[in-house]
Amino acid sequence: MAYVVTITYPSTIESEHLADETAVPPPDWPARGAIEFSNVVASYKNSSTRALDHISLSIKAGTKVGICGRSGSGKSSLVSSLFRLIELTSGTINIDGLDISLLARNHLRAQLNCIPQEPFLLPGCSVRLNVDPGMSIHDDIIIDALKKVQLWDPVRELGGLDATITPDTFSPGQKQLLCFARAMVRPEGKILVLDEATSSIDTKTDDLIQSLIRSEFADHTVIAIAHRLETIIDFDEIIVVDAGRVEEQGPPAVLLERGGAFAELYWDKDRGSDRAPLRL
Repeated sequence: MAYVVTITYPSTIESEHLADETAVPPPDWPARGAIEFSNVVASYKNSSTRALDHISLSIKAGTKVGICGRSGSGKSSLVSSLFRLIELTSGTINIDGLDISLLARNHLRAQLNCIPQEPFLLPGCSVRLNVDPGMSIHDDIIIDALKKVQLWDPVRELGGLDATITPDTFSPGQKQLLCFARAMVRPEGKILVLDEATSSIDTKTDDLIQSLIRSEFADHTVIAIAHRLETIIDFDEIIVVDAGRVEEQGPPAVLLERGGAFAELYWDKDRGSDRAPLRL
């Protein structure tokens, strides 16, 4: 059975693009992945509450940064601002020296690699198209990525890269692994964003993804909103967000030793009182 995906947009929807967003970044941008937030204030449309309240922080190129905070703290808004999904009231965000507010949004988003919390697949389309929507990657590269995420054997049993994906073809964990394979074969940019990408998968799949983050994206800037704080405990830096502000920032070992906001989140009683002490 073939599935046809049809997307329609009412003609009354106002374009999100603004007149001055015309700049096109270089083809290899971002080549380094350095990110600078300067006094960023942002709110969602029709909301009087600041989602981000004077955020200033630097993320060095090639570092692994975990973002955490309680529900509603602003951690997802911080990531959304990178993709221009939330409007800045003031301040700037620069990636490799380019002010992203001047870039055409489609070009900006095309150059940032993101794995969301809910895996997005195209039912009725081939495995190849789901891993490589631009149809520009050699089959050997796609197969190698599928082997690394441990999906090549089930894909081969389905008929290979030309096999059609249905909503029931893969388990939730396998769907997320397929999205991870898609991120691995993308040549664009040096930034990977994980928006609680492992929050709804089993521990074994999570362990595989964490291993791949460290091996396949070793030279990338990685920004991860963390559901399980154990997954970011060996990252270079932790950013704790509260009420739209950066409450704490620094290496995880230092923050745990300090006993501040990150330590409170990590040792939260709600996460279980039978946990063994962390060994650093």
